Amino acid sequence: MAGTNGLNLIEPMLPVLSKKIVESCDYVYQVKWDGVRMLAYLSAGKVTLVNKRGHLRTEQYPELQELPSLLKVSEAVLDGELVVLQNGKPNFPAILKRDLSGSRQVKQASKLYPIHFMVFDIPFAVRDLRKVPLLERQAILDHRLVENEWVRIVENFPEGTSLFAAIKNQDMEGIVIKRTSSPYVGGKKHRDWLKVKYRRIQYCVVGGYTLKGSTVNALLLGAYRDQDLVYIGKAGTGLRQADWSLLTKELPQMAISFSPFVNKPTAPGYYFVQPLLTLRVEFAEWTDSLTLRSPVITGFSTKPSSECRL
Repeated sequence: MAGTNGLNLIEPMLPVLSKKIVESCDYVYQVKWDGVRMLAYLSAGKVTLVNKRGHLRTEQYPELQELPSLLKVSEAVLDGELVVLQNGKPNFPAILKRDLSGSRQVKQASKLYPIHFMVFDIPFAVRDLRKVPLLERQAILDHRLVENEWVRIVENFPEGTSLFAAIKNQDMEGIVIKRTSSPYVGGKKHRDWLKVKYRRIQYCVVGGYTLKGSTVNALLLGAYRDQDLVYIGKAGTGLRQADWSLLTKELPQMAISFSPFVNKPTAPGYYFVQPLLTLRVEFAEWTDSLTLRSPVITGFSTKPSSECRL
């Protein structure tokens, strides 16, 4: 394998968003692990890590240099998701801390946020396997990769509806539906891999607001990480007009002159408040910058602000 650092990069196959679950014996169903997509290039006993945007991430995850000892071939590309598990579920803010760690932070971050590599494909193993059907690639992966406590092969399930119900019950991200005969096609120019997402819940602290004219039209949301209130996005939908009128009356009485967020400086058009009011927010997914994608406020909460945590 010679792109980035002499590698011939493989474009990762990306699942296409779907609103419905296709049930058929022509498909298998997998948990969609909420982490950082990563391709691991193994050659000459060394591992080079490249994310789905083609950026090197080898330095951030030194423990993956152990992968060659788990693989029964000398040269391969493993495709999977790096996750940090908390109570058995992926914690996206934690894996983002790992992914964004600088060279001086890597050692400490590795101890604080141990990773799991959830491997689901092998597009190269001594030879190019991208035209080989999915089930055959999975058989090669099962035969060639030895699992341990932190490297796992993603399991196939025979039914999508029951898996999605279990995912919802665990408040996880969603499922991926894969055609068993599918080749490995880079990008999204296919209908062989589909993803069905479960809109998730985050309890948030209101740390500020914006105005349209003299009326509050959006709330600045945060959640605590350790002792820091982290800004995680702005939401302006979901509440009734009566709720916005009430907020317009009450929030100015909670005004403070500085940002309560550790990562959100003061700026024109932002009005900050004491971080006391809490909300229940539904959202599609976390972005790579740790903000909520498509947030909708579903109601006020009685949770103390200190319990709204990442």
